[in-house]
Amino acid sequence: MKYEKISPTDNYPYKIFSFHSKSSDRLIPPHWHESLELLFCFSGELEVIFAGQTYHLKAKEFIIINSNHVHSTRSPVLGECLVIQVPLEYLQRITEEQYLKKFLFKAIPEQKNSEALECLLFIYQNFSSNELVNHLYVKAKIYELLAILCESNTFSSSNIYEIKSFKYLEKMKVVNQYIQDHYAQNLMIEEVAKIFNYNPSYFSRFYKKFMGITFTEYLNSIRLDAAYKEMRDTDKTILEIGLNNGFATNKTFYNVFRNKFGMSPQKFRKQFLKKSN
Repeated sequence: MKYEKISPTDNYPYKIFSFHSKSSDRLIPPHWHESLELLFCFSGELEVIFAGQTYHLKAKEFIIINSNHVHSTRSPVLGECLVIQVPLEYLQRITEEQYLKKFLFKAIPEQKNSEALECLLFIYQNFSSNELVNHLYVKAKIYELLAILCESNTFSSSNIYEIKSFKYLEKMKVVNQYIQDHYAQNLMIEEVAKIFNYNPSYFSRFYKKFMGITFTEYLNSIRLDAAYKEMRDTDKTILEIGLNNGFATNKTFYNVFRNKFGMSPQKFRKQFLKKSN
């Protein structure tokens, strides 16, 4: 899991881009950033995991991920998605300092909103234009979209804001960087808790509450991401790959991999090689 720094797209105060999923095995491992992120599935399907839940987006559906929420995505069906990442500072300024302090956005609208969909389709079709007039129209549509969401798709943040403070974010960046640097070792939660002066049971609860996933889930996601790349790019055996990336036994690697990808490592490799050829 990584902290991701977002840089705005040229001519906009936020980052806007679209991506085509070229493989149904595409996986973006858990990460977080201060920017609010909106994912609009234009075609195909997109699986989004955060806050302990898995959301399955189909064509013309979108999801909102609030600032500093850990999330990961997969593309089970090939397609195209629009991504809008709005910097926290900018969003707080245009919401008169109310976003995060007073409200957050619901992940999924409770009902279909044709006005929001119209805004997203316009943004998708025009954001990459080189024309000034289109830049202005896109910015206007972003404002309109945020107004629609503020009107009908928010909830109070008064009970959860304190655990999302920057004090904890900075601590989590350091903790997660340590895990990223040592994931290939036999890393135990008791060891990490001790290094950062936490009681193990408290650290376990705090990590789950703040990050939305358990320590073990995060550690396995980092190991799986590294193993996925080795399976794709090297000729190492499945056993070697599992052991190289911190899985204590081949059985453990098999179970974690199958739980995540819905197939064994061996079957995955065969399918990927078939696609490559």
